Amino acid sequence: MDEAVSKTVRNSRQAGENRLTSSKAVENFQTPEGKTKTRVVVSNGKLGGLALEARSDREAKRWIYRYRQGEKVVEYQLGSYPQMKLGEARQAHRDAFELVRLGIDPRKHRKAIKAANQAAWTMGEAFEKWIDFYATAPARGGAPPTERTVLKQKGRWRLHLEKRLGGAYVRDVSRRQLIEVLEDIASTAREEARQCLTLLRHLLDYCEDREQIDDNPAAGLKPAKVKARPGKPRERHLKLPELIELWEALGECRNAEGLASTATLSITVANAIRLLILTGARRAEVASMRWTEIKKDTWHIHASRTKSAREHKVHLCEQALKILGKQRRRSDGEYVFESSRDAGKPIHYDTVTTAIARLQGRARREHDTEAPLYHLEHFTVHDLRRSVATLWTETFMADPLLVDAMLAHVPPKLVGTYNKGKRYKMQAEVWEQWGKTVAGFVRQGSGSNVVAF
Repeated sequence: MDEAVSKTVRNSRQAGENRLTSSKAVENFQTPEGKTKTRVVVSNGKLGGLALEARSDREAKRWIYRYRQGEKVVEYQLGSYPQMKLGEARQAHRDAFELVRLGIDPRKHRKAIKAANQAAWTMGEAFEKWIDFYATAPARGGAPPTERTVLKQKGRWRLHLEKRLGGAYVRDVSRRQLIEVLEDIASTAREEARQCLTLLRHLLDYCEDREQIDDNPAAGLKPAKVKARPGKPRERHLKLPELIELWEALGECRNAEGLASTATLSITVANAIRLLILTGARRAEVASMRWTEIKKDTWHIHASRTKSAREHKVHLCEQALKILGKQRRRSDGEYVFESSRDAGKPIHYDTVTTAIARLQGRARREHDTEAPLYHLEHFTVHDLRRSVATLWTETFMADPLLVDAMLAHVPPKLVGTYNKGKRYKMQAEVWEQWGKTVAGFVRQGSGSNVVAF
């Protein structure tokens, strides 16, 4: 036993106190009458230096560890009783004793831990930092992700991950915890689980680079391990008569007020769906179409609004221009397809999805068998895009690479690097022929099997 501990023992014996060995003795230990402060040695196996201090002006008692640091005797407060019980104080004393044995000052060690804790990020804090970085960092093609892509990541975090992970420290998140969270998501939405896994990999890579963690727990985690393996890709595409049936249903389902009798389908939403069929564009691109993007017979979609983050041109055939002419009489604002409920804003792209589902009677769990397109095999908005691409290839023998360019798909590296010719004139011819085909088929009626080219 060193000199400092021996002094503590002598002082406690001189004060008439016994060495404390039990929780009951700790509870009953009080300052003797007439004294303001007293201490007593507390047993902890063969380790020395642990004491309990009581003061007359305080209800709480202090656990004290006395040790030698160089030539000095140092006192280190381990904690307070009753917040820290006897067993906890003994463990804290053992930990501090080991640090001293290794030549580490427990006081400085505690400050270092406190500083590290203050600098540590929660997952919620990490996401906020990462999403700001992600929104401006170059993605494919050297441009940052589009605003819509960033909003999707924010929505994914808020809907699936924030509640389960947001409050946890990044350093405490384990691989097992991530698997449990992602498996839970995959039980109802396998594709969303896959997207969440990608988000977490990027987020935790960001944290690893900024020394919040040593290793990314999501690294090497595959979708199959969290039951998020994507299902078989959809192959549904509508034949030309089916597309024309949809086209005609958009006009036949109206009442006197211009709304569909079996679905909430305004003229504006119907026209947006028709433009989807004529152009093969994405629903979000059509829903937020601006008048300033239209130059004569060409629709210029800014890179910030495309999935590939590249500017895209779409030729507007005669039928598409007629639709825009009708919309010009309905919208005097910035957007071609202006919302009837929220003036000055475009229709939401989900409105288009809901309208397609209602026309098929599948917008609710209980199907509407009286819906005009209920008899057709189920299809989605994105299936329309696949449908027109298939018909362009099969009907007009358009080159698949040309069709990919018309759909604003990212070209293969070789083509994207060396083939600078966009072949836009050839694309415009396909769009023009497609518009005439649809118009001619509508005039004949969907019951005809003859298509005029």
